[in-house]
This record gives sequence, C-alpha cells and structure tokens, in this order.
Amino acid sequence: MSPPEIMAIVMICVLLGFVIIGFPVAFVLAGIGVIVSLAVYGVGPTVGMVTNNTYDVMKNWALVAIPLFVYMGVVLEKAGIAEGLYKGLYLLMGRLKGGLLVATMVLATIFAACTGIAGASVVAIGLISMPEMLRYRYDKQLASGAVCAGGGLGVIIPPSIMLIIYGPVAGVSISKLFFAAIIPGLVLAGIYLVYIIVRCYFKPELGPAVSKEERAQYSNKDVGKLLLTSAVPPVALILLVLGSIFFGIAAPTEAASLGCLGALGITIAYRKLNWSMLKETGIRALKTTTFILWLVLGAKYFMTTFTKLGGGYLIGDMLTSVGTGLGDVALLVVMLFIIFVLGMFMDWIGILMVVVPVYAPVILLMGWDPLWFAILFCITLQISYITPPFAYSIFYLHGIAPPQVTLMDIYKGCFPFVFLQFIALAIIYFWPQLVFFLPNLMMALK
Repeated sequence: MSPPEIMAIVMICVLLGFVIIGFPVAFVLAGIGVIVSLAVYGVGPTVGMVTNNTYDVMKNWALVAIPLFVYMGVVLEKAGIAEGLYKGLYLLMGRLKGGLLVATMVLATIFAACTGIAGASVVAIGLISMPEMLRYRYDKQLASGAVCAGGGLGVIIPPSIMLIIYGPVAGVSISKLFFAAIIPGLVLAGIYLVYIIVRCYFKPELGPAVSKEERAQYSNKDVGKLLLTSAVPPVALILLVLGSIFFGIAAPTEAASLGCLGALGITIAYRKLNWSMLKETGIRALKTTTFILWLVLGAKYFMTTFTKLGGGYLIGDMLTSVGTGLGDVALLVVMLFIIFVLGMFMDWIGILMVVVPVYAPVILLMGWDPLWFAILFCITLQISYITPPFAYSIFYLHGIAPPQVTLMDIYKGCFPFVFLQFIALAIIYFWPQLVFFLPNLMMALK
C-alpha cells in the first residue's frame, strides 16, 4: 500500500472519529478534504480544487429540484391536509383492529409522496396520530414504530430528496430513479400494513377498534366528503408532478416548480395562505436546502482529495477481491452492510456523497444494473433512520411525542420494522422487475 493510499485510509478513519464525537458532518468532510489537500498538494492545487468543486455544485441543474421539492413539502405540511385526511381515514378504518395504525400508515404513504423528506413526515404524522392512538389505548411501542417507519417512506417514495441527490452523483437519470422507486416504496408500505393488521388481529389489545357509538356520530356521507376534500388535492398534485415526468412533459426540476405552484394553490383553497405562512415556509425551506447543499459541497471536497490519493481504487479493488473470492451475492451483502453500519453513525447525505463514487465502478464491473442497485442502496440507507445511535426519525418523534412515550418505547417499537425493511431488500433482490417495470414503461411511451 502506497503512502497516498495510506493517507486516504487515514481520511476515512478521521472522518468516522469526528462524526462519532459529534462534529457537523458537512464541515468535517470539507475540513478533512481541504486540509489533507493542502498538506499533500499545496496551496495552488487546493485553491483550484475548492473553486472548481464549488462551481460544479452551483451550476448543477439537477440540484435545483432540491429547494423546490423541499418547499412543496413544507407548504403542504402547513396547509393542514394531513389533519383532515387522517380524520377521514380514522373514521373509515377505525372499526378494524389496529384501524388507527392502518390509517396512520396510509397517511404516511400519501404524505411521503408529497414531501420527499422523512423528518417532515414523521413530525407531521406524529403530531396528528400519536395523541389519538394513545387516547384509544393503542400500544405505545407499536404506534411509535409505525410513525417512524411510515415517516421514513419519504426517503424512498418520490419526490425523494435522497433520489434527487443520488442521481447526479451516480450518473443515473433522476426521472428513472423516481419511477424505479415507486413500486418498491409501495411494497415496503404494504409490508408494514400486513405486519400491523396481522399483529393486531392476533393481539387486539395492541390496537383496539373504535367504538360503534363514536363511529355512528358520522354518516358515510360525512366520511366520504371529508376524504374527498382532504385526499383529492394532494393525490392530484402527486399525479401532476409525477405524471408530467412520466410522460416526458417536464424534467424533474420543472415538475418540482409545478409542485410548488400546486402546493400554493392548495393552501389558497384551504384558506391557509397568508404572509406569516409564506415567511415561515420560506425560511424553513431555506434552512433545509442550505443544510443539504453544504453537505453536498463538503462531500465534493472530501471525495476529490480522497480520489486523487487513490482511495477509490483501493476500496474498489478490495470490494472486487471479495466478489472474486466469495461471489456476487457476498459482495452485494458486504457493500450494503457497509452502508447499514455507516448509517448508524453518519448523516445519509455524507454517506451517499462519499460511498456512491467509490461503489460506482464496482457496480459496472460486476454487471449490476445501476437503477436496481440504487434502490437497494436507498432502502438500506433508509434503515438508518430507525437504527441507533443516529436514528433521526426516532429523535424527531421523541421531540414531539406525548410525555408518556419514552425514548426506549420508540426504540423497541422500531425494532420489528428494521426486520421488515430487510425483507423488502430481499424482495427487491429476488424480483428486480419491481424496479424496472415503470422505467421501462416510461421509456416505451416516449
């Protein structure tokens, strides 16, 4: 191993060390990349590296979709569509055992397709559903796990911000990624629903049905009207955004602009549009976007230095030697396991920006389809949202949950959903057509 390659390995070790200590990932990535470049290559090449990478991020047209989709999600959250939709679903499904959990998961799936960010979904759904489920004596752990896992669907179901960032880094079409992720995302939501229904069927005390007396307070017409007014606008917006991409009418960035306009139109229809709302949503979207783009920029500095030192080739050779010695399946398991472990300690954007450029040549060498691997990668990374110590969805829910729900309740509730996500990974591995069906159909229609 040459001195530059040793330095590359040191970069990875220092990165993990600072992240575990608690330093901000964006600045750790940028700092290590710049300092090591200065030490090895000097001031001139480092200034050129920083300038070129900054310009590359600023001119990247695909990244424009990030603030637009973030803003769309924030506006829809403020429009209050989740409250009316949850009430309608709760009245429709409340008589089932575990009916409120089913309603929560359906709401999470719809909201995931509106926001693209797990944090927004977990907070919005948790604030609405947790008090209601506790009021009806639902199991705290199962309710917490359902909210965290359901909120995490925003990571995989379009317009996922993770997919938007993954595309340019891996050189994969964002449009194809969006449609490759739809069926796997729905499969994951379906697995959650089956688990909830089966568990509550055999143990009704985990999710008791709503009483007939309370359900009788609302007629079927009232329930239908509530669902119509609360479900149709967001579903229509989802179809507008994804449909315009699917039929080749708009690129993802242009579709995101349509989504922003549609979201503002919904707030007008719901009479929630005012100066205070515009100001608050603008500031929230700006903070989230800035956070994401600083991570992207820091990761670019890190990976440029890391690649120049030969770190990418070193790790690529190590991985391919595993594939040669143990086989394709073993190599895939090792690569996904690395992502799973890193997800316990690092922010997902940092992992994506650092790992994907290293994995990309290995994927081509092994003959794997980049779309298929992308979905496996993103589902694996999604698991990190509910695995400690850096389990973002758990922290989001704990911050807004009622006092009787402890952090340990949430951890225990999320544990079964981790296994369900591994089942989803196995399904995607054995049935890759779930990934390819919609992208192939999209290409056939163009």
